[in-house]
Amino acid sequence: MAADWSADRRLDLLVLGPMGEDDAGPTSTLPIRDALEALLTEDEVQALLDERAIVSTDIRVPEGQSQAEIVENVLSLLDTADLVVFNLTPKASNPDRANVFYELGLVHALGIPSMAVVLDSAAVPFYAWTMSQSRVPDFEVETLADALRAPLRDFLRREVSFVNDRVSQFYRNVPIVNISAAVGLAAGYYFNFLARLITEGGFLGHYPDAYRHVVYVRPSSLETTYQADQERLRQALGEEGMTLETGGTLAAIPSDNKGPIWYDHVGDVVVDIPRAIYPLRRSPRLLSFLARRPSSAAQTDAYEQRLQQIGESLLSDVENALRYQVREDGPRVRADILHFTTIEEAPALVQRLRTG
Repeated sequence: MAADWSADRRLDLLVLGPMGEDDAGPTSTLPIRDALEALLTEDEVQALLDERAIVSTDIRVPEGQSQAEIVENVLSLLDTADLVVFNLTPKASNPDRANVFYELGLVHALGIPSMAVVLDSAAVPFYAWTMSQSRVPDFEVETLADALRAPLRDFLRREVSFVNDRVSQFYRNVPIVNISAAVGLAAGYYFNFLARLITEGGFLGHYPDAYRHVVYVRPSSLETTYQADQERLRQALGEEGMTLETGGTLAAIPSDNKGPIWYDHVGDVVVDIPRAIYPLRRSPRLLSFLARRPSSAAQTDAYEQRLQQIGESLLSDVENALRYQVREDGPRVRADILHFTTIEEAPALVQRLRTG
């Protein structure tokens, strides 16, 4: 089920298409905007908006003189758009519509509902064939309003999915931005564990002598288990004369409403393999790739290598997402006490941190 566009009690429509050549003809966004404005005044549309308790409607087209201004404006508008209406009609000076199709790909990747308007004589690339299209003989406002009335009604009623592009369909109706679970799992792990340990006003300040460093140990792969990796880490540390102690506990503190915190450690160094990250094996991207496993033995080796590469990429995405969270928290966290390593490299790092 698509997200509820009316949750914020607003309807935000964005019209994208060729810019700067003709404010009235078929290569303009403005007649589409005017047609949508006319539709929003009709009784049936007003009734649908009232049914959803909509208090504000807005129809926007990109603005700006320079390329940088236009890009900033388009991206800002996409952040709030409930529905994007594309004019896919080419203009004489740019028949390939490169910028418009780049924006179309971006909208498909973000999973934003979209529909297209195109002049009867214009061709549409096959990537856009499955999205909602309104073919029109001309770009008169009345013609456009007649063509857009039914799809707009369907969108407002949520009777039809407008996230219906070929790319999302390939990933089983999941937009590209959501096909990797890496960012979501990283955010949860950071919020529930890492940030609590490295935030100045949290456990770090309340228990100043409990630990000096926090080490994130990367899972060995997505084909193994947390228990197997934990044993590998314990053995690697043991070979260097260190013992991984489990069950370290810090009691709940007033500034943290999540309760106590449990951790593994070597002395005053927290050493953690992120148990929460192993569900990455259920990432839609990985599942989609697994579903395309080759039947030919000759292709198996290359496939397995690529599968491993995707897994490594997802694990790297987790680390990049964690670093992003740390940067966004800025001076609230002690970034200098957080370290990233692998199972193989963990003993040398932990030894250095303990004696440093």
